Amino acid sequence: MRALVVLALLVAFLTAGCGNTPLRSADADGGLLARQDLRGGSYVVGGGPTTELRLLCQLTIAAVQAASGEATDECGKDGGVDVHAPAELTDVDTGWASLRTLGPDGVPDPAGTPAVPAPDLAAVRAADAARGIVWLPPTAFTDTDVVVARGPGPIGALAGTAPCAAPESDPGSATAPGTAALGAAYGLAPPVVVPDVNAVLAGVATGRCPAGLVPGSSGRVPALGLVVRDDDRRVLDDGPPGSRGYAPMLRAGVLAGHPALADVLREITTRLDGPAMRGMVREVEVDGRDPRDVARRWLIGRGLIASG
Repeated sequence: MRALVVLALLVAFLTAGCGNTPLRSADADGGLLARQDLRGGSYVVGGGPTTELRLLCQLTIAAVQAASGEATDECGKDGGVDVHAPAELTDVDTGWASLRTLGPDGVPDPAGTPAVPAPDLAAVRAADAARGIVWLPPTAFTDTDVVVARGPGPIGALAGTAPCAAPESDPGSATAPGTAALGAAYGLAPPVVVPDVNAVLAGVATGRCPAGLVPGSSGRVPALGLVVRDDDRRVLDDGPPGSRGYAPMLRAGVLAGHPALADVLREITTRLDGPAMRGMVREVEVDGRDPRDVARRWLIGRGLIASG
């Protein structure tokens, strides 16, 4: 038996010396995104004025690099606005936008003001196609308002109580139907209107408010230990198809050169849900971490890239 073990070790050594070592998988070398091939592709990626858009910009850069492409960081620019500008005026060729802020021309409002009525991505996509701009499917995260409380459960269990809300959420907003629709669907009492979203969150955390209506990406929700209540009647997800979430946009020539870019970005959009977005925003806005590092840690945690 000892002789057989020695022989096996000798064979393994000689095989390795002959260059027959098994190749490592793409997953081991670079994460799931290393399976994609963007070699020769070069992209200037824009971000935006919000934490969410800067994170999406950094997620895109890391994903492109993991797929062997080149990405230039222009996360300080508003990608949604720049992609719609003439190519001679900007070098940005891909970016993201919150779909609820799109105007009828497909350009997102730089201030992030929700559009009324909420846009339909199918219509925007058709109009932009004529201008050489391609929209890819949006994130699993819907970018709508949410009802938060100190404990889990359905929104209906709060019937009869008065949630806190910021002025822009009462009686309704383009982000979500707002407190009026919540009252009609779940029997909530008229809201207590407080100065702003931070006051809503503080009121819920201290118990002065039984619940609150806040933006779904708020990083202070997990930071304060609050829980998003279950909107089982989907009141807050109301709106036309394709009007929710964040979607990547890019110049048509960029995608035509490397169609695999759509697959690379799809790996992000299908995984990026509410808890993921809130967690990353918390790391940036509450914990003071760099968006680049936060984005790469999230990708590593999901096995999409191997290292930062």
